[in-house]
Amino acid sequence: MDIVKELNPLVIEELARLEKEIFHESYYSVEILKDMVKSEDYKILIVKEEVVQGYLILHDSYDVFEIMKIAVREEFRKRGIAEKLIQTYFTLEEKNLLLEVRESNTIAQKFYKKLKFEAIGKRKNYYPNGETAILMLLEIN
Repeated sequence: MDIVKELNPLVIEELARLEKEIFHESYYSVEILKDMVKSEDYKILIVKEEVVQGYLILHDSYDVFEIMKIAVREEFRKRGIAEKLIQTYFTLEEKNLLLEVRESNTIAQKFYKKLKFEAIGKRKNYYPNGETAILMLLEIN
């Protein structure tokens, strides 16, 4: 498990490629990811061996950290990588975790509920296609 603290161009480029591969409409370009690495408001955790297997992008929103992205490369899914990324967060920080998940993404919702996230609200018409986002919170206290 690594925390991206330096502007390693190869890792940043790989993250940007994965973003486009996994989230086709992603706006996380190389430039945006570089800015995130430079900022103290963001943390990027990765699982990497020969390639980046998974990553977690977090934003410090004052009293919580918000999960901006969590993704696992397709061939490494169902190996506990996403759970490991979230567990690693708790070794680094002591703030609650907040996230938004598509209402239609029941697989992700089930995963988050398994980790003790609770649905706390909705954001209607949140996504570009008009889909509702479910807000989920994991309180650590």
